[in-house]
Amino acid sequence: MTFIKTYESYVRKANFYEVLRFKRKAIEVMKEISSQPFSNLEIGSGYIYIGFMYKDLKDLTSANHYFESALNLCKHERYPYSSDYKKIIENFVGNGEFEKASKWNEHLIERASYEKKFLSLKEINLK
Repeated sequence: MTFIKTYESYVRKANFYEVLRFKRKAIEVMKEISSQPFSNLEIGSGYIYIGFMYKDLKDLTSANHYFESALNLCKHERYPYSSDYKKIIENFVGNGEFEKASKWNEHLIERASYEKKFLSLKEINLK
């Protein structure tokens, strides 16, 4: 395994493989971040990236595992709103994980206390 110095360098390398349609190799690269001295937000972001690659591969269970790992890792961190959160909640719903969808949707909506855009998650159909 080659040591890559920055989080961004992992993302660039994974993007390279993803563009070449080697999603599993890109996932492998991104999985290495958990053993590096990166912040919780960087590792969480990497897990979300992995989750979306699994989603593209139609492996919703693995995708949701990484989405939930990211949300758990960063639940006490302050981070900005992203439209990806809606896709994550919808992925939980699409895989029949309604309890997780509801739990994490509520958690994210609470973040409206510092960024109002999180309120848009109230519109998600959790059924």
